[in-house]
Amino acid sequence: MTRYFFRLDDMAPKMNWENFYAVISVFEKHDVKPLIAVIPDNRDPKLLNWPASPEFWQEIKELKNRGWAIGQHGWRHLPTGNGGVLRIHKTGEFGGLNFANQNEMIREGKEIMRKNGFMPEIFIAPRHSLDKNTVGALKENGFKFISDGIALYPFEKWGIVWLPQILWRPRRWLFGKITVALHPNTMSAEDIEKLEEFISRNRKKIGDFSELADWYSSAGRLKKISAFFANLFFKPVWRLIFRLRIKN
Repeated sequence: MTRYFFRLDDMAPKMNWENFYAVISVFEKHDVKPLIAVIPDNRDPKLLNWPASPEFWQEIKELKNRGWAIGQHGWRHLPTGNGGVLRIHKTGEFGGLNFANQNEMIREGKEIMRKNGFMPEIFIAPRHSLDKNTVGALKENGFKFISDGIALYPFEKWGIVWLPQILWRPRRWLFGKITVALHPNTMSAEDIEKLEEFISRNRKKIGDFSELADWYSSAGRLKKISAFFANLFFKPVWRLIFRLRIKN
């Protein structure tokens, strides 16, 4: 059985507010509660072209109060590292940096989140750039989950639970716990319309992100073993498809 979950990336005081409200209204209409990936101290030039809102943190707090999950999306969203262990991109914010640097970046990011009323337990690395040092720093700073990984079901690696994310637009899938990462800042009106159509047609298969975060701890031994083998066989298949799409 397939279960879909959603994540909204690149949320920061400067963002495409028209799209933000349009996407939020779609999820509110269908009573779906995604994960909001907040950049603590956005410095990415590509994400600074929209007007800043002094109400940003309050807007996010209201969503949290309505049951939405809030995660920390890196620190400044800058390409200071390499692609990390997932190798989806060649550059990113954390992969390849030493533990001390990563620990400081993650700590400073979380401090900004704390000052604004949040203590996130879910981490989202910009451009999927993370490695074993990232995981060590995340555990040092109290994080319990990473929203990333090429798999069909949540799994534990290096002492932290990974909540896989393999899609960047809504599409039907055969089975698994599937996270769809959306980028509201750059979505077109057609993209938002297709999002609502997908949710309308598949509402019974869509869960709140908190459900996904709880899955690994509540799954029994047999489920975890089955998930392990499903993930093991899925990863090389996904890699092959990903490479073929890049070449084409």
